[in-house]
Amino acid sequence: MDIRKPTTTTTETETSPQPTSENKFNTGVVQTADAKVILPPAIQGKLSALGKKYGIPFDLSNIGLDGKMAQNVKSLRTIADMAIGDSKLLPEMVKLVRQLFRAEIKLAQFHKLVTQASVKHQEKLDKETADIFLMMAGYQAKSTKLQHRTNVRNQLKERRTQAYSDYYQNSVYGAESELIDVEFERLASDRKVLGETKLKKAEFDSQRKQKIADYVQSAFVD
Repeated sequence: MDIRKPTTTTTETETSPQPTSENKFNTGVVQTADAKVILPPAIQGKLSALGKKYGIPFDLSNIGLDGKMAQNVKSLRTIADMAIGDSKLLPEMVKLVRQLFRAEIKLAQFHKLVTQASVKHQEKLDKETADIFLMMAGYQAKSTKLQHRTNVRNQLKERRTQAYSDYYQNSVYGAESELIDVEFERLASDRKVLGETKLKKAEFDSQRKQKIADYVQSAFVD
């Protein structure tokens, strides 16, 4: 059996930098009440930063009995009173900020509602305008049909009047047959015009409904 002597490894220890005399905080070595010696560096930095923040005209981290305490107290009291007064207004500030947020939300809701109302208003205006054009188109078509029907009826009336005249003035049998023919022609013409009118009216109503439906659907197409 091979028994070897274990080798010993040496570990290197890292040496941390020692604090300097400027930032080292020691206890038990204070002989006088000196702020520079008593206060830890972190506390000194905090007090100095507080003084700079509020514009205090002396160093809070180096308070001493140097005969300036009364003046320093007056200066600090003025700044402290101002800070206390401002802090008492913080709840009111929070309240007003919340009200401002609510007002902003209501303004956004107003814009949304106005937009919705404007869109509906424009849709109704467009629909009514389209209906007006459709009515005018239907009126023109009906007017043309009515004029044609009136002309035909006037022609038939003239022929019937002429037939009556011939009936009484000329041969009774010949004029009577002509009168019957005229009456049949008038009835046939009326039936034809009436049928065409109903058919065209149905077609016009169907086209009108389709145009309105297409127009309404076009408002939802991107």
